[in-house]
Amino acid sequence: MQYGPINGGDMTVSETDSFKRRKFEPNHAIFNEGDAADTVYILRSGAVEIRIGTRGDNPRPLTRVKIGDVFGEMALLENRSHGAAAITLEASEVLEVPREEFIKRLNASDPVMKTVVNHLVSRLREMTSEFKNRGGSS
Repeated sequence: MQYGPINGGDMTVSETDSFKRRKFEPNHAIFNEGDAADTVYILRSGAVEIRIGTRGDNPRPLTRVKIGDVFGEMALLENRSHGAAAITLEASEVLEVPREEFIKRLNASDPVMKTVVNHLVSRLREMTSEFKNRGGSS
């Protein structure tokens, strides 16, 4: 199995058939801060920025999602609402992986890898929280 960004060469058509494809126009929120996390997204084309503070006067970018990257997984794995917004920077297409399918695939993976994933998510959550508390500059 190949790890890293999920691009056209990493997943077969049958592996992505159960995923819904959605297209978004530029400057569209795929999800907002506080939205329920019921889907994981894979960026197929375009550009997406993850931002915090979008409900206030000072939104700040956390990261830019690259084609093939997965996003929206942290909140889903932790069973909480999104702590950041995902905003398209240009016309973009995503694959939507529903919670049930994502969890099913995660549960089918090696128990050691599941532990590693959970640890990485916790560490990333802590780093994001620290970034927010420091006023995160771009």
